[in-house]
Amino acid sequence: MRISSMQMFRQSVDSMLDQQSNLARTQNQLASGKRIVNPSDDPTGAASLIGLAESSRITEQYQRNIDQARARLELEDSVLASVVDNVQRARELTIQGLNSTNSARDRDAIAKEIRQILAEVTGLANRKDGTGNYLFGGFEVKTVPVTETAPGSFVYNGDSGQRQIQVGPARQISDGDAGQSVFMDIPSVAGVEDIFTTLHSLATDLESNTPNGASLDQFDNALDNFLNVRASIGARLNALDSQRDNNAAFLEQLEITRSSIEDLDYAEAAARLSHESIALQAAQQAFVKVQNMSLFNYL
Repeated sequence: MRISSMQMFRQSVDSMLDQQSNLARTQNQLASGKRIVNPSDDPTGAASLIGLAESSRITEQYQRNIDQARARLELEDSVLASVVDNVQRARELTIQGLNSTNSARDRDAIAKEIRQILAEVTGLANRKDGTGNYLFGGFEVKTVPVTETAPGSFVYNGDSGQRQIQVGPARQISDGDAGQSVFMDIPSVAGVEDIFTTLHSLATDLESNTPNGASLDQFDNALDNFLNVRASIGARLNALDSQRDNNAAFLEQLEITRSSIEDLDYAEAAARLSHESIALQAAQQAFVKVQNMSLFNYL
């Protein structure tokens, strides 16, 4: 098989260019600290990195969702703690008002405090979260949940929806409770009664000097309801903490996998750079010799 001078020349040039390309790729790897600088360096690894990056992005969004849900649930729990304090005070005042030694004037004074409690509890039921949405409106986050349409007539303007927040690949947790179940549907002898009506009725009875002992039972029912809701909030907060730990562990594993695919082994790359530098020098020297081997140089 004959090999022409031109073939030898081209082979030498190709060899030299290949060595230059290898050396440039290794230099780029060392400069970036990454084994895969361009997708062509490792197409399969580059595709895996895209999938890992997407998984990390989604999981980090789950973590942000957890932070937002936790903040909202903690605020709700704090609001309900204040509601419980107010209702417990109203219960104490009920016991005080039922005392037969009280005069009509005494009971009227108690009624004034009850009405202050009513205003406080109504304000708490209409509390907004940090984004300006109502806590207890269900899906109707821009509508005032509770309004008094007439003296002693209280209306819930929200719905019974609970927003479900995605906090994991297959897990959703509600970040709040609708006011219908928290404040309105409190069990009573007549079926259900809202806490606002209970407070208003007590104040009205005291003002007329005819306190009703049934208010005590209704306050107990209301307190039980609030405590059940708070227990549910606590359970959801615990679930969020558990899911956050799971997500964090998954993110750590994703990072380990990414590093194994993308990060550069500096010792190996440095050794390779030295080897490729020597190979390039050899290719350059061979090219010089090939240039001088043409028969035309002797004509």
